[in-house]
Amino acid sequence: MSTLYIVATPIGNLEDISMRALRILGEVDYVLCEDTRVTGNLLKHYDIKTPTISYHQHSDVKKIDHILGYLAQGKDLALVSDAGTPGISDPGGKLVEAVFDKFGDDVKIESVPGPSAVVAALSISGIPTDKFVFMGFPPHKKGRQTFIERISFSEYPVVVYESKHRILKFLEELAALNKGIERENDWLDEEVKKNYKNRDKAVRRKPVTSVVVCRELSKMHETVYRGSLDKIIKQIKGNKDEQKGEFTVIVGK
Repeated sequence: MSTLYIVATPIGNLEDISMRALRILGEVDYVLCEDTRVTGNLLKHYDIKTPTISYHQHSDVKKIDHILGYLAQGKDLALVSDAGTPGISDPGGKLVEAVFDKFGDDVKIESVPGPSAVVAALSISGIPTDKFVFMGFPPHKKGRQTFIERISFSEYPVVVYESKHRILKFLEELAALNKGIERENDWLDEEVKKNYKNRDKAVRRKPVTSVVVCRELSKMHETVYRGSLDKIIKQIKGNKDEQKGEFTVIVGK
């Protein structure tokens, strides 16, 4: 029986990879990677000579069929992303689904757990995290406003990823959302004053009051921003170097 291993790799610090992950990457026939250059650097660092195959969000059906062909031949494969756990905001889940649909239990799908930016950010956030919602990357254009609104309606803390190109836009959208909620609540208060009988029907939305922004987790320039949205926006705007890297944002209540 062939095996597809879903292998978590470091989100920054190369020392964060497990001994088991290194063993698996050295034993499989091929490593499927988001970017062969990025994974190549990791494999070279640990002197792993396993050949790599490109597999990413733009891979077509032919590429998936090619990968399925290796599994049909009894080859063992390891799937990695550029950083973190495959399948979390990347196309790894699509491949796992395709493998299961074609082979069922005839191919073993095994997790080799490890680093995840979601979990890393939550662990240092200071926000209660017994329950949370992960929403991945906000849409670039269409559906973005609806995405932001959903955050405000969430009963639990929300974790999102955002790129360096849109992090300030995202935080400013949250700040604008807060102002809209405050106006909405003021209007409801006025309506209740006009008609006290409607007090039980008035549903006030809670604005976003607790935000933690994590930049470059586990890397040399790791930075964690806490406090009010205005304070965080001012900090990031004030230093162009702090507008670089990968961002994980936790929005509490």
